[in-house]
Amino acid sequence: MEELIGLLTDGRSRSVEMLAMELNTSVEKVRRDIDFLERSGVIKRVAFSGSCGSAHSCNGCSGCGTGNQACAACMPEGGFKNMGVMWEVV
Repeated sequence: MEELIGLLTDGRSRSVEMLAMELNTSVEKVRRDIDFLERSGVIKRVAFSGSCGSAHSCNGCSGCGTGNQACAACMPEGGFKNMGVMWEVV
């Protein structure tokens, strides 16, 4: 589980299938471990709504700090549509 936590904290987004491949284990085991870590309060799922919640203010951006649609400077190239689920260590 330490390796899984390490992967979950490196800032990259991965699907459960990708995590399983990197850990050389089954998807079912990764799901069980993630469920356990979530129930134990060690990690939490990060939900992205497509809104910018940052405290900074970009030039010409109507989204930053207001909860509106995120500006291009706040989004990764290509947007968030192809990102896997993310978790963060609590």
